This record gives sequence, structure tokens and C-alpha cells, in this order.
Amino acid sequence: MQRNRAFTLIELLVVIAIIAILAAILFPVFAQAKAAAKRTQDLSNVKQIALGLVMYTTDNDDLLPATRVVETGEGWSNPALRRTWKDVTIPYIKNGGRVANPVGNGLYTTPGDGGLFQSPLNSAAWSDADQAGFPGDETTRFPRSYAANKDAGRNEYGGVTADGRCADTIWPEIYTGTVYNQGGVQGKLENLAGTAMITGTRRAWPDIEVFQAVSGATANGGFTATPAAYSGVAGAGNGLVTFAYFDGHAKQKNFRKSIADDDWGSLGPGGFDACKAGGAGWANWPEATVKEHLQNRARDIKEWNP
Repeated sequence: MQRNRAFTLIELLVVIAIIAILAAILFPVFAQAKAAAKRTQDLSNVKQIALGLVMYTTDNDDLLPATRVVETGEGWSNPALRRTWKDVTIPYIKNGGRVANPVGNGLYTTPGDGGLFQSPLNSAAWSDADQAGFPGDETTRFPRSYAANKDAGRNEYGGVTADGRCADTIWPEIYTGTVYNQGGVQGKLENLAGTAMITGTRRAWPDIEVFQAVSGATANGGFTATPAAYSGVAGAGNGLVTFAYFDGHAKQKNFRKSIADDDWGSLGPGGFDACKAGGAGWANWPEATVKEHLQNRARDIKEWNP
């Protein structure tokens, strides 16, 4: 007689155990590979956006676009905001991914494909946190993934301005026809290759400052007290922050090192430190230097301490 051989219970359990061990080994590897792919896409996005801005400035006598243009009747931060730097970049990158279905006075309420302006790392992209219920950035037309580095140029302009503000920025801001910041020619920057142009953000604004990187945020970009899991600047994981620079190159860099190296363009002798030395406003902290203060505050943000 021929006997049919079947798996014994012991053999079945051994096979299951082997599969479980292999899964435990491979799943983290797959997760890491997926995260690395997202970081690569994030880096590619900011590089292409930066190249679009470089082409814009080349076509406009080296003048940078305004980070926001506020027309008569609009607020400084308003879902009906007409134009930001993202609008002028669209013709150069051909992949803006505006939100569909404008409603009423230009509000966009349906999230869509954000194109290059949407980071695969950023869960706040179509958040309505702190934005009156409208998704995306403060125009409502774009996802909130990337922002202009508003600190750029503070080292060069330096110190306290005539109206008492702390330093100034290379990016213009236009309010009902009046240029608020000095802004202007990109050539004013002393280190194009070392000054960040674009970085990640969880906030709704089209621009961001280094101080937002040490301010607490929820995953969707809302404000929260520190210690906190996230910051207003959206990191790329592993304590990294994504930068595109004014010369068009892009890289991901350790956030703490970005403070030490002043990739932000505002932490040198002519930037916020100069304002602090003059005793001006919110930059006047008890720590010896602004960099030291930022490094201390970064310890309260889990995002920068993986």
C-alpha cells in the first residue's frame, strides 16, 4: 500500500517561524527603501523648483519674485491671496498642480495633485490647520510643502532697519503696491551656493524662517507648545532638512549643522546677532549667541533628535 505523506505539525510550525523571521528582517528594509525613495523625490522637487526660480530671476534682471503680493482689500494672511512666488514659478516648471474648482472670490476648496509643490514626505500638504478651514497654503491654490527661506539676505542687509525691524530679507513682499522688505537683486547675496532658497514647511505661509524650525507644530502644521514631535519647518527624516540653494543645487542636511554653517543666511555677524547686539525686539535673548539659542531650542523638537 502507498502511504500519502503530509506535513507534521512540527514541520508546519517551523515553516511559519521561518517566514515570520524573514518578514521581520525584510519589512524594515522595505520601509527604509520606501522612505529613501520619498526623500529622493522630495530632493528632486526642490531642485526643480529652485531651477525654475533661477530661470525667473535670469529673465527678470536678477530680481527675485515677491514671496507674497497683497492687493487692496486683502489681509496679510488671507485665503484669497492673489499671488505668491509659486505662481511665477509655474511657467518654468510646468508642473504646478493647482487645486481644482475655484469658489467665490478665488478660494480653492478641493485638494488635488500638488505636482512639484507637494512633498511625498509632508502629511501637512493639504492641511487646513490654522487656515480657516481651507486646505493648502494661504492662497488655497497650492499644497503647503515648500516655502521660501525668508532669512536669506539678513546677513547682507544686517542689523536693525530704519523702521525698527530686525534685519531684512532678499525676498520682496508687496503690500498694495508698496515693497515692504528691501528685497531685490539676487547678486546681493555673498554666498549663493551656501544660502538656502527653498526648504520644507508645515505652515500655510509661502515663506519660513529658521525660528519656525524650533517652534512646536502638529503633524498638520498647527501650533503647539514645546517639547514637540514636529516643527514648523518640515524635515526629511533622520534629523535632515531639505534645501535648494540660490545657485540651483539641492541637498538634504542635518538641521543642527545647518544652524552651525548658517545655511539660512541670517545667523552671521550681520544678521540676527547684529540685531541682538543692538537690543532689538524678539532677537534679544539671554544666550550668548543666536546660534546657541537655536541649538538649545532644537533639543525640544523630536524631529531634529531622531
